[in-house]
Amino acid sequence: MAIANGACDRLVIGGTDRTRECSGKLLNTIYRNGRVGFYFVTDTGAALTFTGLGDKQVKPDPDTAVQPIDGVIFGYGGKTDRANAVGSCRFTNPYRKPGIVQCRADTSNGQFEASFRTDGNPPSVTNPR
Repeated sequence: MAIANGACDRLVIGGTDRTRECSGKLLNTIYRNGRVGFYFVTDTGAALTFTGLGDKQVKPDPDTAVQPIDGVIFGYGGKTDRANAVGSCRFTNPYRKPGIVQCRADTSNGQFEASFRTDGNPPSVTNPR
């Protein structure tokens, strides 16, 4: 898991703009099965996750990748809603200053969108077992 600090520039959940609630932290996970997740976290404890299979990434240049998204997960207050999705996340190398993550996906529950800009510092990385 990687945790980046910075600024959330946009957060849309089910078509509703929630940018003002978005925190200055972004989480990124890569699971053993190859599934990737980008977690946009709010100050109220909610999390919006864009997820897809990492082996489907396209790299238009050495410092940019586009991750196809096939699911969106929204968690808040112990409740989790999952929806199949069609979309993508475009992100830049977080070790190049600053990194950017932009995600957008359409679901039967509406549109989900998020954008995050890192503060230019490398993310902290942990490897839970």
